[in-house]
Amino acid sequence: MDAKHIKYFENLIGQDNAKFDKAHQIAYCYDATKKRYEPDGVLFPRDENDVSEILKYCNENKIIIVPRGAGSGFTGGALASGGGVVLRYAKYGSRSPTWCDKYGFTKGCIRSGAILSA
Repeated sequence: MDAKHIKYFENLIGQDNAKFDKAHQIAYCYDATKKRYEPDGVLFPRDENDVSEILKYCNENKIIIVPRGAGSGFTGGALASGGGVVLRYAKYGSRSPTWCDKYGFTKGCIRSGAILSA
């Protein structure tokens, strides 16, 4: 990833929340499918504003975004098969209000970290 993009993300969400090192690339390169695709970086948005700014910047700069929850799925949906950045919602998760909370929805909303079971 270009250094100007890394700098932007670090300035936006802080170095603790914008990771471009090999350890994070390896940690977020697989899911339950056991396929491996290393992302260019891993971003940990802290709130809705971070998500909005990240999405806007990535769209303007044609950077692929891969949303990721626990990474335990069997579909490959959390893998950066084309590169780009993984958006990991671990720090955002349940402590931030969701759209559902804001508009009074109580059913049918899933937050980051939801576990699907049969």
